[in-house]
Amino acid sequence: MRLFVDNYVQTRYVDLYNEKVTRDLKFMVIGDVHISDMVSLKKLDLLKERIIKEKADYYLFVGDLIDNVDDIGNADLLYKVNDLLSLTAKVAPTFVILGNHDYIQKKTKESNIDGISQVIKGIDGVTLLDNDIYCDDNVWLMGYTETKKYYHAKKYDFEEFYEDLKKRERLYKNVRADLPTLALVHSPEFSNDDKCVSLFKDYDLILCGHTHDGCIPFGFGNFKRGLISPKKTFFPKNVRGLRKLDNNYILITGGVTKIQKCAPKILHPFNHLCPVQVDVVMLRNKDGVSIRKKWY
Repeated sequence: MRLFVDNYVQTRYVDLYNEKVTRDLKFMVIGDVHISDMVSLKKLDLLKERIIKEKADYYLFVGDLIDNVDDIGNADLLYKVNDLLSLTAKVAPTFVILGNHDYIQKKTKESNIDGISQVIKGIDGVTLLDNDIYCDDNVWLMGYTETKKYYHAKKYDFEEFYEDLKKRERLYKNVRADLPTLALVHSPEFSNDDKCVSLFKDYDLILCGHTHDGCIPFGFGNFKRGLISPKKTFFPKNVRGLRKLDNNYILITGGVTKIQKCAPKILHPFNHLCPVQVDVVMLRNKDGVSIRKKWY
């Protein structure tokens, strides 16, 4: 009986067919670490062990690396961020996008991207994709940073998402057709809006985090609904796992931390019911889709 589930890592292995790969490509997707003094070195060591053993071709952090912008100068936080990202960079190229906790101050709602950007850019082998593109001989990666207005509307502002991304033509026009194409976007709620989804038509796979696996205890099941969303909606739809969109897929990784430090303290013990979760995505030139979970 796993009484403290967050002492384990639940790894979801997703195999996807992609006709454009010339060899199998392995991506490890990590979201919502929410590094703070509440995230123990033991938990990070569990994550680091999986990073080393998976030996992915690319490591992708899909936002909310830290929990609080105000802590960016904290020595303990900086050590944990540097230690984690330096490790992945030693194994394989590492890419990071920004989530709302990385740059939006919780109380004032002010945004400050400079602090976390300088930290990430100062780590050798780590690339920050802040409304940017990366391309090599194997893959095309895009990282989009959603706006403060998108997050802090009463409901997610799909029109704001669409208009902001639309003006950034470099992110969705002239996408390489001969390479597998992955888009990294922290919050996945936009995928419930057809107009927003249309801007991703040339991407094979969209990778997201933010929803913390819907806070489902034990990481149970492969259904798409959760128990609660970041906006405190009960039984939200489309907040977990893999699903098909029009002509591509979206994968929402469950995240390392479910109840972060800035949440009400009465909720913190519920972290023990939710495992650390990561995704390992394999793109293969072989028909079929498969999903399986393993505990470590």
